[in-house]
Amino acid sequence: MPEIEANTTDGYQASGLTSGWDNVHDKTSGMQSLTINTTQTRFFGTRTEFTAARSAYYIVRAFFDFDVSGISGTVTAATFSVMTDVNGTGVENIVVKSGHDPSNTSTQWYNTWLTGLGGTISGWGTSSTGVTAFSAGVETAANLNFTDFTLNAAALSHLNTIAGTSDPFKIAVLNYDYDYLDVDPNPGGGGSEFQRCGFHYANHSTSAKRPHLDYTTGAAGYGHKVLGVA
Repeated sequence: MPEIEANTTDGYQASGLTSGWDNVHDKTSGMQSLTINTTQTRFFGTRTEFTAARSAYYIVRAFFDFDVSGISGTVTAATFSVMTDVNGTGVENIVVKSGHDPSNTSTQWYNTWLTGLGGTISGWGTSSTGVTAFSAGVETAANLNFTDFTLNAAALSHLNTIAGTSDPFKIAVLNYDYDYLDVDPNPGGGGSEFQRCGFHYANHSTSAKRPHLDYTTGAAGYGHKVLGVA
């Protein structure tokens, strides 16, 4: 199974502490600085948090892109794998299609991952136009292990559309239970609540710890020549 390492333009961005769940989930400005060129981070892979002391919410989203220009043939299966640094028990994440621009680090990836996908960050939910899940929700592996996301039919279809071209395969990884499902982690106004996990990124000095995309290709149509035609 061929493997493609994530480009070193991967990274993460956080909302910053903001009052009101909808305000932070649908935030369109005032994010913390985008972080790329990092090797690993203990708490900044995906994260959703309510801090009771400040009555504020906090969300972190992670972004990856892959050079798929070398893929030939039809992709029949693919898996995105990322090594966790620190994770909480029961934390689930999900891979979604992203429209962020990996070449532009001055923009806000946190609120531009729906760019060009037919959706808007304001008020988005899982049924919103443009929000395309590329995997199911997957529980993170134990510390210093890979979490594997089996990519679904929508992801494979997109991969096959751009395979062999210069268009990168772009994904965002979101917390599943709160961020992706758009569920307030503290609807009753109680104590602090959080789910967070850290990731290893493409700049890690050890290649075996870098995020990667594994894929399988198969022949489209017949697996042999028919009348001399492949």
